[in-house]
Amino acid sequence: MSLIERIQTPADVKKLSVDELVALAAECRQKIFDSVSRNGGHLASNLGVAELTLALHYVYDFGPFPQGPDRLVFDVGHQCYVHKMLTGRTGLFENLRKKGSVSGFPLPEESPYDLFAVGHAGTAISTAVGLARGDAMLGRKNHVVAVVGDASIVNGMAFEGLNAAGTLRRQMIIVLNDNGMSISRPQGAMAAYLERVRISTTYQEAKSFAHKLLDNLPHTVGSTIENMLYHLKEGVKTGLWPGQVFESMNLKYMGPIDGHDLPGLIQTLGEIKEFDHPILLHVKTVKGKGYEAASDEPTKFHSPAGFHMNGGQLELKKSGGKSWTTAFADACIKLAETDKRVVTLTAAMPDGTGLSKFENTFPNRFYDTGICESHLAGMAAGMCKAGLRPIAAIYSTFIQRAFDQIWQEVALNGLPVIFAMDRAGYVGDDGPVHHGFMDQAFLRPLPGMVLMAPSDECELNRALRLALTLDTPSAVRYPRDAVPPANFHEIIDEPLRQQASGEWELARSRVLLEGRDAVILCYGALAANALAAADELAGEGLSIGVVDARFCKPVDGKMIERAIAGGSAILTLEDHSLQNGFGSAVLEYAVSKSLPTGRITRLGMPDRLIAHATRQQQLTEVGLDAAGIARSVRDAVRKIPVAAQRSAV
Repeated sequence: MSLIERIQTPADVKKLSVDELVALAAECRQKIFDSVSRNGGHLASNLGVAELTLALHYVYDFGPFPQGPDRLVFDVGHQCYVHKMLTGRTGLFENLRKKGSVSGFPLPEESPYDLFAVGHAGTAISTAVGLARGDAMLGRKNHVVAVVGDASIVNGMAFEGLNAAGTLRRQMIIVLNDNGMSISRPQGAMAAYLERVRISTTYQEAKSFAHKLLDNLPHTVGSTIENMLYHLKEGVKTGLWPGQVFESMNLKYMGPIDGHDLPGLIQTLGEIKEFDHPILLHVKTVKGKGYEAASDEPTKFHSPAGFHMNGGQLELKKSGGKSWTTAFADACIKLAETDKRVVTLTAAMPDGTGLSKFENTFPNRFYDTGICESHLAGMAAGMCKAGLRPIAAIYSTFIQRAFDQIWQEVALNGLPVIFAMDRAGYVGDDGPVHHGFMDQAFLRPLPGMVLMAPSDECELNRALRLALTLDTPSAVRYPRDAVPPANFHEIIDEPLRQQASGEWELARSRVLLEGRDAVILCYGALAANALAAADELAGEGLSIGVVDARFCKPVDGKMIERAIAGGSAILTLEDHSLQNGFGSAVLEYAVSKSLPTGRITRLGMPDRLIAHATRQQQLTEVGLDAAGIARSVRDAVRKIPVAAQRSAV
């Protein structure tokens, strides 16, 4: 039996010798490598924390919550694979991130060893401070450890957490897992500072030299200059010591130490275990450790979709068709070629948003802020005020982090910043921590904000071209998926082709299909599913109209009025929460015009969390696939008296 098969709980880790722990680290890496190659997932970051995670579970008692007694919280969450293996979930890694199996992020519903469901950066220090304060108030004497990695230490919330951690009057350990990388290249002055720390031993060398000099001097001479050497050492410490930034915040700093030296990690963690003061332990690791391809290209192998070996080389599996992300990057490049004002911004996701392609073409018009979405929105406002036209590409799930800046710095000031929201709707294998289900809900109330969702690649280009003509802020949303294989204006009837292929006009929808029994008002990429549903229902003798709404704000009021006047069933369709989304906007418009709403059915994301699975499985689960839409249309049509049905579009 392998070592990893013997580990069911962290208690089993404590039974192993140090040599066995080293071997277990290698087995964990192999399991991660094999699982991610089949299923996709976060590879490089998890390979880098094997020894660190083993050492933490070896020294501390991270029992199931709430018994504990010790607490372990992860920042970002995508460095938790080894932790999951040590807490009884190794067997599930055969189907990592697949429906019904182990998630790629910490998930309390999955295991009592996971304290928080987390997929956003910068949160661990604050939650750890809360745990430390709560446990202290309840009389618990335990240890609280926050593991912070992939440059999330530069996030604004992380600094707020550090500020609060320094006020604690009890033990808490912040492990800074410094692998010299963010999700991509680290950005900013703090990242540069940590890089200098990683490669510098100046302070340690100076301190060692001073001690050796003092030890080799005669006692009388030594006592005479001891005070001078003390001040010399303090001067070196002030000028060169890597921990001065953290010590100034009342955090005891230790490190940097080798994060792959298991005996050294165990010894250090054991020494600081009983220290009754907040400590920051700086640990140097290698992202992608153990596999040359992953360590040489940590950005490429940060979160691959899957890969295989080809002649000794790792090759990523190619997904079918062109992605929305690639289509967005191509559109930005086209815009920048003709409009010198266009600049693009991303928050540590140049590959994930497609903008690495833009950077290669326009390196001086691309900006990566690191994991700092709030700063990105504020910076975009400043650039816009100066006369540029910034396109800020942020995942839908992460734009939540910048809401206040989008309101205060952008919308309140009426600045035409363009927000491109990738991963809108269900994201598939990453699960609920990354679903983009609320962007329309919190952006829609902002005065002047224009909200758009294209249904194909040509429409994406048109949406961005329109956004560049606006004098107000705008946001364009699209999913993590392949762009529909054909532009809809090429597959609909000839009389509609002229209308469908034209440039966008504000609050102007387009008709994709005419029908008399029902009309589906689609917002965004689910239009392809609506057309498929209409085709299925046509085989049953039902005539279903399909409208590509394009806008959630401002909605096409004339289109809504025509649909309601038609007398047939009306269904709104969106890959967004039903709360305050496109369907709500349609109902609000109808009410404002005193129009009847009884025949309107809203289809969207229900008010519950949907677990990790493929995006198609998630859409099927909630009835937003073609078959599910067809079922809803049938139900809606049955409720409408035949005599009341007229031309829907």
